[in-house]
Amino acid sequence: MTPAVLAVDAGQTEIRAALADQGRGPQDGGRAQTATAPGVLRMGRRVGPDEVGAGLLAAVVALGPLPEPVPPVGVGLSGFEAAADEDLHRVGELLRRELAVERLAIASDGLTSLLGALGDRDGAVVAAGTGTVCVARRGERLVKVDGWGALLGDAGSGFAIGRAGLDAALRHADGRGGSEALLRAAERRYAPLPELSERIYAAPVPTRAIAAFAVDVAREAAAGDANAVAILDEAGCELALTTFAALGRLFEPDVPATVSYAGNVFRCGALLLEPFTRSLVERRPPTEVVPPAGDSLAGAAVLAASQRGLRAQPGILWTAS
Repeated sequence: MTPAVLAVDAGQTEIRAALADQGRGPQDGGRAQTATAPGVLRMGRRVGPDEVGAGLLAAVVALGPLPEPVPPVGVGLSGFEAAADEDLHRVGELLRRELAVERLAIASDGLTSLLGALGDRDGAVVAAGTGTVCVARRGERLVKVDGWGALLGDAGSGFAIGRAGLDAALRHADGRGGSEALLRAAERRYAPLPELSERIYAAPVPTRAIAAFAVDVAREAAAGDANAVAILDEAGCELALTTFAALGRLFEPDVPATVSYAGNVFRCGALLLEPFTRSLVERRPPTEVVPPAGDSLAGAAVLAASQRGLRAQPGILWTAS
């Protein structure tokens, strides 16, 4: 029987867990039992490791009874980059204790996105969901760019797109330009003016509420709204700049490199992917942009099965075995 692994992809909007064949997920033909739970916020002053650990456990528990002994666990964690080492240890120890697991690795969701998209190949993957992070790999060397959170970074993220869309909406309401189509979309999603802004400020997690508007921006862009098209174009170029910076820290300018992408932002389609690809290749011609072979959950399964020559590194990977 093929050994199993327990993979967890912990995003800010949703946590997904899967019990899968070792190193294989649904994307490459492996059998997988999956479950979901509400997303996990970045660890910090307001959210502690116990809350993050509880969120991860909720998704795992939803899978039902686990095999005995519990298989190796791989976790891709949004906001990992900002987590203190002692908090990661606390999350790791909580999971090891509650699940009675021996082998555990917790990584940036950028790393699990890279493993899911490129497998063993060197290169870079930019992961853009509510936030943004890019991880590049060359052999055992890893680097991370962005992942600084909505207030300080996350360029090209769902939050950035949603925030820009809401800015265009409220500018139109004020008579400062903007987009009537985006204003109407914002009123449909949140509330009519003047309650619209208060509905967002009063949301349990305002960053999620704002990031959700990226879907509406993409819809209005597809319908031809010039402001929405420009927002997606700028986001694609920002993601390209992030990826270019990550590649530049590991690869010489003339060395070919493979790049892929992950996260819900890329569901915006060609209006974001095309400027991303164009801008990146213009900056660095020997770069090939390829569709991802799998997602961050598939990468978490790869991480669980084997660290594939990767060493623990602050801001990218923490292991306990």
